[in-house]
Amino acid sequence: MLNVRIDLAAFRHNLNAVKALAPNAAILPVIKADGYGHGMILLAREALKCGAPMLGVGVLEEGRALRRDKIASPALLLDGIFPEEAAEAVKYRLTPVVFSLEVAKELNRIGKKEGKKIAVHLKFDTGMSRLGFTLNEATEAVALIAKMKNLSVEGIMTHLASSGDPQSPQTDHQLRRFEMVLELVKKTGLKPLYIHTANSAAILHYKYAHHNMVRPGIALYGAPPSETKGVEFKPVMTVASRLISVKEISQGEGIGYNATYVTPRKKKVGVVLGGYADGVNRLLSNRGVFLVHGKPVPIIGNVCMDMVMVDLSRVPSAAPGDEVILLGGGTDETSAQHWADLTGTIPYEIFCRLGVGPRVQRVYK
Repeated sequence: MLNVRIDLAAFRHNLNAVKALAPNAAILPVIKADGYGHGMILLAREALKCGAPMLGVGVLEEGRALRRDKIASPALLLDGIFPEEAAEAVKYRLTPVVFSLEVAKELNRIGKKEGKKIAVHLKFDTGMSRLGFTLNEATEAVALIAKMKNLSVEGIMTHLASSGDPQSPQTDHQLRRFEMVLELVKKTGLKPLYIHTANSAAILHYKYAHHNMVRPGIALYGAPPSETKGVEFKPVMTVASRLISVKEISQGEGIGYNATYVTPRKKKVGVVLGGYADGVNRLLSNRGVFLVHGKPVPIIGNVCMDMVMVDLSRVPSAAPGDEVILLGGGTDETSAQHWADLTGTIPYEIFCRLGVGPRVQRVYK
């Protein structure tokens, strides 16, 4: 079983770092995907203690989970809903992101039936080519939605595709398109409470994109997607396990499946509980590093479903039962970014795979 330690003080530190970068904007912490594998419920409570006016979740089930745990704050369904989910979204007092007229009409119908206005955030596709009304659709969509008396357009938003690359012209291009959307919205008489475009990278690099709300995600978990300009973000997750076996292996012996590593000399080899079934990417085979007694120990052989073998040559005192730090521990070699670099992915995926599953035990401090 992997022991996933979540540092709530580090999470609060990161949230306050975002506040310092965007002092005039409300903070919408993105805690979808079970808080990027860190645990949605406790992080939701921490964010609310720090003054967040709203929480960002992905899908309806995540919103229901907040309500089951007695978290009553506004929650934005960032991935939107299907028309048939509208009634349940209203039942649980969740705020949908709307990017289709079908959903808007269904929410308006429910609002009329129940005699109330339903808050929504309208999303516009300014160049991500994912979710949102396109610019070609925007004029008609905004005009029609403005006439829906049982909808309250609480927010206007878009999502930036390349804000982590300040050299890319795409972000400026998207933000210019978004200004066109805001002008269109203004002409209809709609007065949204929140305007938001900035994800973690845009919070760092595009101050004029902050508007009056920002949506930090990965930065809250201590792995900002680009240069932080001197702002410190602290890792929130540390993943630990233990050595279940330690033994001497003779020279010339193969280690693990397919013997992808052969001992060049007699070596002390440890077996760590936890493998690719627990989120330890198999591409770390013969490349990654863990920590034992604070010292780096290379992964040798293929990562197995339940186990990983490590070279303990630098830690002669290592013994079965000793702790092994897989991720975290304050070194670059065991950072989420380094894991991502070695495996051709991003820290988001590293966190989401490691922090979940029946064989993972989360501990909060």
